[in-house]
Amino acid sequence: MTLPSPRADSRRRPAWSWGIGAAVAATVFYAILALGRWNAGDSADYDLGIFAQGADAWSRGHWPVSHIRGLSLLGDHFSPLLATWGVVWRIWPTPPALLVTQSVLLGAALGVIVGYARWRAGWRVALLIAAVGIFSRAVLTTAMFDVHEVAYAAVALAVLCIALLQHRFSLAVVASVWLVLTKEDLGLTVFAAGVAWWWMYRGEGWRRPLLLAGIGVAGVLVAMLVLGAFAPGSGTGYLAYFGIGTSNKLPVPEDHSLSPQRLLPVLMYVVLALVIGVRSKLTVLAIPTLVWRGVSSNIHYWALDFHYDVILWPIGLLAFVDVVTRAGRVAGGSEAEESVSRPSLRSWEKAAVGVAVLAGFALAVSEMADRSVAPASLFRTAPVVTDIRTLAADHLPKGARVATQADVGAYLVPSYDAYSLRTDQRPSVDYVMFTGKPKWLYQVPQCAKDKLVRDAAQVWRRGAVTLVKLPHRQRVTPTC
Repeated sequence: MTLPSPRADSRRRPAWSWGIGAAVAATVFYAILALGRWNAGDSADYDLGIFAQGADAWSRGHWPVSHIRGLSLLGDHFSPLLATWGVVWRIWPTPPALLVTQSVLLGAALGVIVGYARWRAGWRVALLIAAVGIFSRAVLTTAMFDVHEVAYAAVALAVLCIALLQHRFSLAVVASVWLVLTKEDLGLTVFAAGVAWWWMYRGEGWRRPLLLAGIGVAGVLVAMLVLGAFAPGSGTGYLAYFGIGTSNKLPVPEDHSLSPQRLLPVLMYVVLALVIGVRSKLTVLAIPTLVWRGVSSNIHYWALDFHYDVILWPIGLLAFVDVVTRAGRVAGGSEAEESVSRPSLRSWEKAAVGVAVLAGFALAVSEMADRSVAPASLFRTAPVVTDIRTLAADHLPKGARVATQADVGAYLVPSYDAYSLRTDQRPSVDYVMFTGKPKWLYQVPQCAKDKLVRDAAQVWRRGAVTLVKLPHRQRVTPTC
């Protein structure tokens, strides 16, 4: 029996402290950004309002239904792990609870990555990973654009990558099951983990890689069956972006051309892996996500402005750590001794890493500027948020059915039954609320707002917010 190296044990202690420190710092930073956007009135129905309604349903022991989305969320994405949000909602029934939970998940993922980097590659690499990781655009887009189920995937992917690198099969199985319960496409990533295990440990045979791949395949099949059961007749409408089935009715711009923008996620992965990390076998795990995003007709899947890159984030960072660790291993040192030294990189590799670091920070600064995030918003509430709450408290009965513009609904959950004021849904409601904020996602045309006001039984205005009481419960469509 081989006893643990005293030297390895001595490095695990600072690794834990580095990991915890990075997790706490990242959690606080992401929470400030998310709550700042909430207080500034920049949170949206899509997706905070949707997931808040889902969490409210889970908390009451019901299947997750969102009136904003217009369907059961188990017919939208296969994410049973989000039942844990129901537990959070029972404790703190407000959308900011989900923002804080997501911040904790993202912070935990970075803590795992930094702790491993400190243990395997030393403090210099850990410090680089902490700085690059916390300010990566891939994770900032998630932290600053409400909430998404992929925050759970970030933690599981970090654990799965480390399990692969450390030859820890049981841990890999746990992380794989976690992933297939997070979202339907992540079964493909788990299948890729089976391929990576075979590539890394070919001498062991096929049993373990086949088991991992089987978990991935089973996850996809179960997800498709559940999605079909909760969305009868169509299953997940997102397959329409790949030429399969019918549309999910989301007004997303599509492009079937061979646009070079399809390669943007690939470039993001190269930046996340600091160029040289692409040589790691962990890169196999990124391939399914890069492929399905690249071949889709949904232009949002190609863009770097949404949450999709957070799947690549832990893979790229740990792929870099893997390559650096191998470059820095002391000649004659063994894996059992866990002996590492300062990375021995060639000049061009150091230059490539430097360029990637600068590119990563530039992308992060651009994202924060685009989102106009002001951390000071954490300590003050914007007038538009106050106006939404005041109008609702003064004129809406508890549980009222309200059709809302995309920048309103999340602020009415859970006290009121919010619906989406969009042409593809036509909800049956008693009230309508919208704002005059310019350049908002899914903005209601001004002529449609004017028509709603003209036909209203009663109208209340406060600042940029308008609340309309309809003559009777009716289906509303924001058309002119």
